[in-house]
Amino acid sequence: MLEHQKKVLLGVANNPRRFRKEIVKSLVWLSDEESEALYYWVKKEFGSNYSQILSEVFLGMSV
Repeated sequence: MLEHQKKVLLGVANNPRRFRKEIVKSLVWLSDEESEALYYWVKKEFGSNYSQILSEVFLGMSV
């Protein structure tokens, strides 16, 4: 499921609203370990463009 969500996020990366929505959905579906892996991947891939969204969505997540 993690790999699928990465593909989805790559596909919607040009739309901030959809990008945020897909991250939120991902966190509902993924296990804690997968969510942590997603956090690090998204931060690496999109941190410079979507730092505000990442801060909001992952706020409170202990990684």
